Amino acid sequence: MPRLRPRTAGLAFGALLLFGIGTSVQAGWLLVLSSCLLGTAIAGAFLPLAMVRGVEVERRSPTETFQGDRVGIDLAVTNASRGTRLGLLVEDPHVTPAVVFVPRLAPGGSVILSTERIAARRGVHASTVVVVSSSAPFGVAVRRRRLEVPGGTVVYPTLVRLDDLPFLGASPTAERAIHSAPRRGGGPDYLGIREHRWGDSMRHVHWPSTARTGELMVREFEREETRRLAVVIDTSADVGASFTPLDACCSVAASVAFAASGRAQGVRLIAAAEGEPRSLVRAAPDAMLRWLAELRPFGGVALPELLGELGSELHGTETVLVALPTWRSNAPDAVAAAVDELLAVVPAVVAVLVEVQTFEDVSKRRSPFLAREEVDTLADELVGVGADVRRLASGGDLTETLGRRPVGAIR
Repeated sequence: MPRLRPRTAGLAFGALLLFGIGTSVQAGWLLVLSSCLLGTAIAGAFLPLAMVRGVEVERRSPTETFQGDRVGIDLAVTNASRGTRLGLLVEDPHVTPAVVFVPRLAPGGSVILSTERIAARRGVHASTVVVVSSSAPFGVAVRRRRLEVPGGTVVYPTLVRLDDLPFLGASPTAERAIHSAPRRGGGPDYLGIREHRWGDSMRHVHWPSTARTGELMVREFEREETRRLAVVIDTSADVGASFTPLDACCSVAASVAFAASGRAQGVRLIAAAEGEPRSLVRAAPDAMLRWLAELRPFGGVALPELLGELGSELHGTETVLVALPTWRSNAPDAVAAAVDELLAVVPAVVAVLVEVQTFEDVSKRRSPFLAREEVDTLADELVGVGADVRRLASGGDLTETLGRRPVGAIR
């Protein structure tokens, strides 16, 4: 049913007023005007029904983009009916809400409306409902029609190139992670020549030495050592429609994971979902981005509890990076205790504190976050247990935050 506008009441009141005056003074022309106003109100209430009938919308959008990028999205609006359509307003929420206007569309006609939008919402944007409305011709009432329009776009978290990350360097506790003496294996570094043993590949035969000694000799290589990085994202809470604290955590995770992969380090992504820890191991870059794009808040597990469950899974990991917004649930004592237990298993923990109080949407909604003084306490306690602490505010420079030297030294 059409939604009547306030002018409908004005037209009806005017018609009744003119009718009353015309009847009193016996003026026919006032009765004619009264009839015109009443007819306009009635026609204006029902004609918008016809204006949105037969209108079809097709969306053309990229399949993937990054949060914060400008995205070109086209809407093809077609009039499949026999009548002219007037005053069409097309509202499309895909990626970022946009509204376009078509003043007139001839029968069988089509128009392509190009929009440029900022991909402000991370996630998988699948088929969405487009609303086509019209109040033509008199603006008395508005008729809305909802159309399911296919076409999805994946918005990946913001990816920042990080060239210098001190915490991805050599581990300060090498004996727990990397052996100082070379070990025999199948890595790329040449170690020496020895006699052939059962199971050695013939591709490694060193023919000059074989000819000289008369025995089959093979090349020996140093065992390849792959450093491992685990990135933990806190999904216990979030707020806001775009560029949220969780988005910032996902941006940190994506940027660090890509930097580590570029250094041939193994990367594991960990977050809570549906009440249990979920992880992604040894994935391709596009799979990591997709996993982070699909990450949703309210995972059902508080961060201290999540860290406590990871100890046995992280043996052999050199560095654990924890991206956590400073929600009230991340109390300084609880998080510091969990990180202290984690440092008994892994050599280094890097805590990136996403300062929730600096996000505009959060402050407006009065969400339960730590005050600045409490964030200072959290940072001090984490440094006290031996973590490398970094602090990231809304809109902060991720390269500067992660590339600089740590606030506190890791043990």
